[in-house]
Amino acid sequence: MSDHSIDGPAYGSENRPILRIALVYMLTGFVIFLIMGILGLIMRLDHAGWWVISPNWFYRIMTLHGAGMVASLLMAALGGIIAILNRTVKLSARWLWSAYVVYSLSVPFLLYAVLIGGFSGGWTALDPLPYHGMTWSKSAGVMMYVTFLAVGVGFLIYCVHVFDAVRRKAGGVRRALAWEVIFSRKSDAQPYEPEVAELAAIATAIIGIVTVIGGVLVLVPLFAEAAGLVKSVNPLYSKNFIMLFGHSIANVTIYIAVALVYGLLPVYTKRGGHTTKFVALAWNFTIILVLTPPPHHLYQDFAQPLGLAIIGQVASWSIAPSVLLLTILGNLSYIYRSGMRWAVPSVMIALGFWGWVFGGIGGTIDSAIPANQLLHNTLWVPAHFHAYYLLGVTTFVWGYLFYLISDLSGVREKASTKIAAWLYGIAGAGFLLVFFFSGADSIPRRYAVHLPEWNLYAAIAVPFVLLTIVSLLWIIADMIRGLRSAWRNTSAVK
Repeated sequence: MSDHSIDGPAYGSENRPILRIALVYMLTGFVIFLIMGILGLIMRLDHAGWWVISPNWFYRIMTLHGAGMVASLLMAALGGIIAILNRTVKLSARWLWSAYVVYSLSVPFLLYAVLIGGFSGGWTALDPLPYHGMTWSKSAGVMMYVTFLAVGVGFLIYCVHVFDAVRRKAGGVRRALAWEVIFSRKSDAQPYEPEVAELAAIATAIIGIVTVIGGVLVLVPLFAEAAGLVKSVNPLYSKNFIMLFGHSIANVTIYIAVALVYGLLPVYTKRGGHTTKFVALAWNFTIILVLTPPPHHLYQDFAQPLGLAIIGQVASWSIAPSVLLLTILGNLSYIYRSGMRWAVPSVMIALGFWGWVFGGIGGTIDSAIPANQLLHNTLWVPAHFHAYYLLGVTTFVWGYLFYLISDLSGVREKASTKIAAWLYGIAGAGFLLVFFFSGADSIPRRYAVHLPEWNLYAAIAVPFVLLTIVSLLWIIADMIRGLRSAWRNTSAVK
């Protein structure tokens, strides 16, 4: 039997130390996100020909931007789901602080690898780049992999703890994954119905555990290669497992952010929040469908077994129905004629649905093998990825952070701040469309030097990037008004 209600705040306030941890996770991720955004602007300015930097520094910035952006948003999303789980699940501050500390070690490791060691091989760091770069030492390549290890181990600590906490609360993994809901019949007794956030938390924790195991399976041999214990690691093996680790980390972040929508939207619509049979099925299938698409990044590797390529395409296309029909249309049905109160968080959620659909369409097109041959090494790929993140993950996560600070502090948003939220959506859409048009025009990705004919696209994109920054700063200015009070209200002593 479900013991939850859609009434009340979208966070737990009884265990305030846990709530403070959640706020620390989100604020840390937010600060890093802002810095990574500035790095993204520098790259666009370079491609426009307005602020030209050396290729060496371009690739360093690209490496920082890619790795830092994903890691920061994952950390922030984890903070949000921790706050929601705090309503119904007993979490351990010790476990969560341990995860935070280990995860945060990735920051100095990454900065050392890139700024001191000169590593500029991108987050994928594929063979032969890790240890045979022309502009960096082997130690810089090792440090980049240590960065991955810190992210992975920190995330693993969180996943193991959340998996165990949700399992204990439900009385078993089967109940926590809502299998009683899935397989129940009308004649059966009322099945145990976990909160959607609980279901999402254990599903993404399972994904995280498998993802980190995949990362360890490639990082350990690569460390052994660096130490001279083995001659070399099979490049195809390392590429498959690095893609499994990196791609799954990036994608699971999206689904953790979506869990925040399930927790927050009922606050504004007074609808939803229940684990229906279809929602339970979707989250269970998500476990498989997040872990199986990475081979679609290896279509160009002709040594790759054909079966893995087929799995990659089938998985990439199979996830679309559950995303569109259940998450997007399902939540839009809760909004329809609900009399939803339009505020910054609800505007951000609506924008996120658009970004997720738009990015999903771009990704689905690229995952088709014939289209992939034309698009995969163009700016089409960062276009669909930025759509997921800039107008998907970020809007869901920062919308939730805005709500959390506002509700904890009691400081209500200014009416004009909704304008900033809509401007963020307009600016993000313009930026992404330029990216997509660039990819359709076969402009390559990961090129530091652009031909003069390509500069126009980046020049058009820069004003949209600047508008994105201005609108975000506008939202931040409003959010800061309540930050001190919100922080005090997460104190264990009131």
